[in-house]
Amino acid sequence: MVVLFPVGSIFMRIIPGRLSLWIHALAQTVAFGVYVAAVGLGIYLVRMVQIPFAGGSLLTNPDTSYHPIIGIVVLAFLATQPILGIIHHAKFKKVQRRQMWSYLHIFNGRIFITLGIANGGLGLWMAGASEKLKTAYIAVAAVMWSLWMLSALFGEWRRWRASKMGLVPAGRGKMNDGDVPF
Repeated sequence: MVVLFPVGSIFMRIIPGRLSLWIHALAQTVAFGVYVAAVGLGIYLVRMVQIPFAGGSLLTNPDTSYHPIIGIVVLAFLATQPILGIIHHAKFKKVQRRQMWSYLHIFNGRIFITLGIANGGLGLWMAGASEKLKTAYIAVAAVMWSLWMLSALFGEWRRWRASKMGLVPAGRGKMNDGDVPF
């Protein structure tokens, strides 16, 4: 959650041309697969192994049940990302501008990946991880989240600048999804 999802999104902003779309999709598919495996492992540990936690079950204890619930909610919303991304891409190719689907895809990802990153930190806290491990997680999460948001801002700035300058890729009359005008 802390590295793979942000890197997959950063690829969309830093790799030029249509290649960015495919690398973004592949990276996010790998990240989602790893996340599904992590959620599955968590469910297995809670349900099958029945790890005792704070004198009760992880799911029945109101002080600890938030972590798995948040994790499953994040999983549900991230599962919609490929569908939203495909619709965004198809619509963008037709009208050459972002529409509702674009913003749903972008902000669904930004909100729920951020929530997933925070939930990972909460999980470490809840598990009683060492201060060293929690500090390392927070440091890596802060750096990756910052790089991710800076790349998003940079991408939006490039889009804004290109629209203000009327720039289009050389040899084309219109821009395609993922094209960078300079």
